[in-house]
Amino acid sequence: MVAFGEDAKTLYHGLVKTQEYKSWYLFELFKMALFVQNKPLEKNIMIEDILGNKMKAVEIFSLAIEYIKTEVINTLTDETRMNKATINVMTDIHWVLTVPAIWNDLSKKFMRDAATRAGIPDEMLTLALEPEAASLFCKEQLGVGTLPSGHRYMVLDLGGGTADITVHQVNDDGTLSEIHQPTGGDFGGTNVDNKFVGILVQIFGADIFQKFKKDCMDEYLDFMQNFEIKKRNFDGSTKLILRFPIKLREMYEQDVGASVESSVNQTLFGNKLEFILDKLVINVELAKTLFDEAVGNIVRTVEELMVAVKPIYHILLVGGFSESPYLQSVMRKTFDVAFGGEAKVIIPNEPSLAVVHGAVLYCLKPFAIAARVCKYTYGIARLMRFEEGHPDNKKVRIGDKYYCDDIFNKHIEIGTQINIANAEIVKAQTYYPSRSDMKQAVLEVYASPHKDPKYIDENGCQFVGLIKLDIDPKGDMYSELLVKLMFGGTELRIQVTDVKQNIVTNACVDFLG
Repeated sequence: MVAFGEDAKTLYHGLVKTQEYKSWYLFELFKMALFVQNKPLEKNIMIEDILGNKMKAVEIFSLAIEYIKTEVINTLTDETRMNKATINVMTDIHWVLTVPAIWNDLSKKFMRDAATRAGIPDEMLTLALEPEAASLFCKEQLGVGTLPSGHRYMVLDLGGGTADITVHQVNDDGTLSEIHQPTGGDFGGTNVDNKFVGILVQIFGADIFQKFKKDCMDEYLDFMQNFEIKKRNFDGSTKLILRFPIKLREMYEQDVGASVESSVNQTLFGNKLEFILDKLVINVELAKTLFDEAVGNIVRTVEELMVAVKPIYHILLVGGFSESPYLQSVMRKTFDVAFGGEAKVIIPNEPSLAVVHGAVLYCLKPFAIAARVCKYTYGIARLMRFEEGHPDNKKVRIGDKYYCDDIFNKHIEIGTQINIANAEIVKAQTYYPSRSDMKQAVLEVYASPHKDPKYIDENGCQFVGLIKLDIDPKGDMYSELLVKLMFGGTELRIQVTDVKQNIVTNACVDFLG
């Protein structure tokens, strides 16, 4: 790895100009690879770079974290800045890594593993949930003393990839309690980029556009950078005017044998965009449609939360996408006006930095978030004696007895509010080895959006991860394993007691394979 962030783009752009870029890898928006829904995250997931070259995600994440770590350490050990302060980089620095609240447990474990691989000691690392961190920062900006007990507000962390939304209530002691499970989805700012590229593909065809991207990378990067600037400034009242790449026009007309203008007039976009000399002009109506899906999903989710949780006094927008003038105008028109001023939309100073400022506040005061709401019903797969009403396809025989497989044994229900200080006070559930000679127990953890799932393969049920631990039942198939799933923190914690050996193990969810 040679560069990160804007430096990486600048360096790659220079390589493009000298035609050296094809042996280099440029990865963008790779964090989105860890946002998976309705399926487990794969440990060895691969990520494609801008040209489709692949690398293991864990390598890319580790390199990025290591780069940031090195930058920080170089600053903290610079004698000219630190006035001869001596810092032990392994024991004097506690690191906070922020993750979306809507990520699943394996995605969080993936980030922790990547940080460990980057040289951050596990015991010196805290994962902070991004909308929570932003909420702490915004609470400081709103004024700690001015927010009365019971005051409720919603925080929308709108980044490039995801929208991450949480609702907090101020407690008597000034701490915050989450009063609704985190929600959101993949409707961040890059959704707008994808819609724009989708229009270009419809006009020019996927093959020609991909060839343009591969063979004319310099013009492609300039074109997309120009769109990014226009996107950030679009307020819903003026046309988008972009410099259009000459090479893309030439490729298309040479391949198709018709002008771009005549071809566009035969599409749905004929009266909504036009080519004038070297400019692409997109009218206001079409420009708004680029934002419709992302902004529409954000508005709909907020409306649903405002019905589920009443009253909400403020809506706070943070993250890069929250700086969009068009998004801000839609949010203000929808919620400041439609709700009669009931909820006031606020954009704090430097909304893109709210999460990183809040992450520091969270690490200094980890109990500033006093309670969280469980976003799923969690349970562990188990066998139980086969009874009338159990489906025949789940009937298994062990020895001379019949059991029902795939039972969802519930540990905690969706919507349960958990006090952080008492997170460890949970009832242990009892499990047994499936064989008397087992040397390793493997328990499967599942999550469901429903309150009372019966089986692990029901609609909406998803695999969370494995709990693996060494055991020795000493020939006793009824040797007890007491399992606690402890919620309330930013990561799921697991404690398993092997009663036969009187051994207590702290475990975590692990990947398949």
